[in-house]
Amino acid sequence: MEKIMEFTRIKEKKYHKLGFLYLPLLGGVLLFLAEIVTVVYSMALLYLLPASDWILTLVELSGFLFITMAVLLWARKVEKISWEELGFVKKSSLKHFLLGWAAGAAVLTGCVLLMILLGGVRITGIQISPRMVLQLMPLLVAWSIQGNAEEVLARGWLLSSVARKNGIWLAILVSAVFFTVLHLGNDGISFLPLLDLFLFGVFAALYRMKTGDIWGISGFHAAWNCFQGNVFAFPVSGTAVGEAFIKVTPGGNSWISGGSFGVEGSLISILVQSVLIAWLIYSLFFKRKKENNSNTRIDKSSALPYDVENGKGVERKE
Repeated sequence: MEKIMEFTRIKEKKYHKLGFLYLPLLGGVLLFLAEIVTVVYSMALLYLLPASDWILTLVELSGFLFITMAVLLWARKVEKISWEELGFVKKSSLKHFLLGWAAGAAVLTGCVLLMILLGGVRITGIQISPRMVLQLMPLLVAWSIQGNAEEVLARGWLLSSVARKNGIWLAILVSAVFFTVLHLGNDGISFLPLLDLFLFGVFAALYRMKTGDIWGISGFHAAWNCFQGNVFAFPVSGTAVGEAFIKVTPGGNSWISGGSFGVEGSLISILVQSVLIAWLIYSLFFKRKKENNSNTRIDKSSALPYDVENGKGVERKE
């Protein structure tokens, strides 16, 4: 029997009284405090290291580690949320992370191929050198840090904090809106990128539910950004990240090419994510319901924070 979700293990304990309207504000405060430390960290490293686009990207991405640290400090020390509830599950962690990387790379590449076939972009150059390959290695780690930080914030802490009191459907909505709002200041933002970001937030929450941990979606997120910026030379959510192996140039309507926001600004990405969301909803809820109706019962040890059939929040005491 496929489990819907294993990212919470609610203990009999007192926890915060903040409602779903205040939790995103708290997330913003944690993000702000982490970014203060990140600025100091970045300035210190950039003062010591030689200036280059690669160094700048590496330092900026690695600085996301402080976001992870701030969220974990609050969640573990103040809210007393378990590691499992935050998504840090040991079982199959490396497997899920690598599968997430592979899935993210494949989906992003598929979007780009569709954009090329529809005339939205064209390949204008390919450059591969030992230097670029060597520089990619630490960037893989840096993108993993960045992807994991955003997932720990939005789908690790916020999703589980809202779900444990208000149910999974509201938790998905709140975490997706929160993730979208985080990108409002990015260059090239418009209606299509906002819709795409919201859909990615929904997809990411469902993906996390599917795997039962934070590792799979962290790998997907990291690969999506890495391939978008360092393989295909697209802006990543409106931000250029330096050299890439395959240079692509917009050649058609911006709703196909994504314009200055990158793949995430294209209708192609929106359609692909919509298909993935539909598949995950079917797999997690409708398929599960059919299995339950054919002599399967909910695994009480999976510690769901909500009623599977109606998505309502449930406190479980063990």
